[in-house]
Amino acid sequence: MNLNELESRISMGEALLLDGAVGTQLQRLGVPMDNTAWAAAALVTHPSTVLQMHRMYIDQGVDIITTNTYSSARHNLEPLGLGDQVAELNLRAVHLAMEARERFAQKPLAVAGSISSFGLTASGESERALHRHARARTEISESQAIANLQEQARLLEDAGADLLIAECTGSKILRERVYEACNETALPTWLGFRVRWNDADQCIDTGYSSSDTLDECLDQLASCPVPNGIALFHSTIESIDHALPILTKRFQGTVVVYPEADRADYTARTRNEDEPVLVSTDDFVDAAKRWKSMGAHVIGGCCGIDVDYISAVRNAL
Repeated sequence: MNLNELESRISMGEALLLDGAVGTQLQRLGVPMDNTAWAAAALVTHPSTVLQMHRMYIDQGVDIITTNTYSSARHNLEPLGLGDQVAELNLRAVHLAMEARERFAQKPLAVAGSISSFGLTASGESERALHRHARARTEISESQAIANLQEQARLLEDAGADLLIAECTGSKILRERVYEACNETALPTWLGFRVRWNDADQCIDTGYSSSDTLDECLDQLASCPVPNGIALFHSTIESIDHALPILTKRFQGTVVVYPEADRADYTARTRNEDEPVLVSTDDFVDAAKRWKSMGAHVIGGCCGIDVDYISAVRNAL
């Protein structure tokens, strides 16, 4: 299903369902997370489980599935000795999603290629770009970072993704780099913002620690190609509640929301079963209903919001 079909359904008032977490769903299925390439290592070690993960979301009636490529850019694979497999693994990720669609989908659905700033410290928030479980790595130059992102975007396009999601949890500059790489392709792109509610200043900031507000970042888009959609992703439910009215007031395209579950074990090798559950499925369902009424067109989940949550929200939409 291409983006025109998605947008046609949205224009008729339909709310679409995006899949949920990729990395933490694989983690729940027993796939160990790598402390450099995170879930991308599963493309080498557990490709059948990646296929199973896509099927689980398809079985819940989602309209869009996301490739396991959030952390599969060259700078994340080379430290594992997989530099010669960058093309193979990114192609494999898209092909696994497409295979799941062909074999298991009972209705048209889109495959979204994920491309992110994961693992990049060039021009960004170096203290948060590498997650808490990461091994030390050599910082690459800004020019190499740009080349790596452009390479991955082309690979996802060549493999047959229907659209790209530019997912950046870092600084404004890193988001620019990811978005520019996506715009080097002919694919439609959704631009993602991690947002966080700044209670002290009563505003919405972006990234993990950037002082750039969402308003400022949206201002910057005036000089860029307009994205087909804007996503509020990997953010707490509270932060999205505050950010969504700003976004719907200022952006006329497709509005996408997919929160995280506010856990601390996303990138740990295995899931911590003692981690407190701060977001219940009921919390997510209530938020999804609220966001739909506030103007969100596509709703799904990010880290920690996995198949159980998507199953619970399906009927609510």
